[in-house]
Amino acid sequence: MRKNVSGQAAFPASPDLKRCWNCRALKIACDKTVPFCHNCRDKGRKCSGYGTRLSWPRQGDSRRFAHPKGIYTIPIKSRPRHFINTSVQDMEAFESKGLAPYDPATLNRIWFSQQPPNIARLDTFLAAYGYSSTPRLAPSSHDPNDLCSLLIRLSLKDDSFSSIASRCAISALSYYYLGMEMAAAVSKTNALRALQASIEAPELSQAMQMMAASMLLCIFETLDFNSSDLSWTIFFCGTKRIANLVTEKDDTYFGEKALLMDWIFYHDVMYKFSIRHWDNKNADQIELAGQRKLISKAVFAPERLTVVPILGCSLELLDLICQVIDAVLDHNDAGYQSESHMAIIKSLEIRLQNLEQRHSGISEIDSGKAAHQVRVAEVFRLATLIYLLRLAKGESMGHKAYNLAVASAFDVLGQCAFCERPWPMFIIGLEARTDEQRSVILTVFRESLRRQPHGTMSLADRMVRDAWAQQDLCRDEIDQLVLYGRVVNRNHVPPCFT
Repeated sequence: MRKNVSGQAAFPASPDLKRCWNCRALKIACDKTVPFCHNCRDKGRKCSGYGTRLSWPRQGDSRRFAHPKGIYTIPIKSRPRHFINTSVQDMEAFESKGLAPYDPATLNRIWFSQQPPNIARLDTFLAAYGYSSTPRLAPSSHDPNDLCSLLIRLSLKDDSFSSIASRCAISALSYYYLGMEMAAAVSKTNALRALQASIEAPELSQAMQMMAASMLLCIFETLDFNSSDLSWTIFFCGTKRIANLVTEKDDTYFGEKALLMDWIFYHDVMYKFSIRHWDNKNADQIELAGQRKLISKAVFAPERLTVVPILGCSLELLDLICQVIDAVLDHNDAGYQSESHMAIIKSLEIRLQNLEQRHSGISEIDSGKAAHQVRVAEVFRLATLIYLLRLAKGESMGHKAYNLAVASAFDVLGQCAFCERPWPMFIIGLEARTDEQRSVILTVFRESLRRQPHGTMSLADRMVRDAWAQQDLCRDEIDQLVLYGRVVNRNHVPPCFT
């Protein structure tokens, strides 16, 4: 060992050591003295040392330069993530075999999530704000002014008691949606008084105004948590009694009367469904579910197969839904899966599988909207078939016909950017088992609520999520009849999936 000029100790060269980087670049001999080469010192150069040095190939150096054959980009399809929250209340409900009623304060946020478009000016306050709840009454129609404008025209037709009742009923709903419960109660009382006065001295020319007022009050009662579960039944039965006075059985109607009859018929079917799964049925509700339905078209009229915009499906399918609901029996019923019961189910299954709904082609809407109407009607048909197979027939998840119907339903629903109808969304949503199927349901729910944020769709969305939480907590499959009952009975009155 010896010391170099700088006083740093110098060690003899190691036989395994390569030349310093300066000597290597000049291609001369190196004495390999550590830490610095004596050759560099004697020549007055700064030694670059013996460590590792990174280098890059020169331009055109084909030997050292790596040439990639190609650059490949793998596309990543990003999808929105959805989370189903399972709370302590869900677990307690699963253990107790029942779900607690919905909190009114929570539901108010659902009903008042967004104000609908301005339509009418019906009284002093509403005239200042230009607000009406009537657009929420026909969310499925691509021309919502059909029903909404009819209700407004009937309420402003004259100053008769029936027209005043309609005006006050619309005001009551408008105030209620605005969160002004006291003003809503006053308008409701005025509507009741006017409707009672018109019933005491009825005139056939005012029957449509009376039907409209009674229907609007019925809808108000289903929203008001302070009302009893019997009030809405009274108003709806009154509506049907008035309608039966001015219509004939098995006759065909068109125009405004048919529009109003179809609206009543749709509510009638949806109430029938809810009452079927309602635990605490009263005598009036049982009677209402069993009453003859009011249909605007005769049995063999070709118009029964046409998709009605405010219904979302054809009158024929809506009539079949009534028959399917009647075929859903409790498992302990003596007639359940009897020979006659299975014959009825088989007949309904064949009719549903062969039902072809068509667009009328008369209304002036573009081809895209017409195709959407047909798709929603098909979703309606498949939901009815699934409901028949699962609850009426009692088929398990592995059954071929059931699997085919569910696969078709999710295929068609995946083609729909949105669906305005809560009932088929509820039926198909309860059959979603995989993450992909649930993602389809939640995506359609989100877009539907963005377009029409009314309460019934929000309620259906919430009930589907509650059902999923119960399904995930159960190790085995839950009986669908039991599951339907659990989520439906969380409401203070039988929900109307309109």
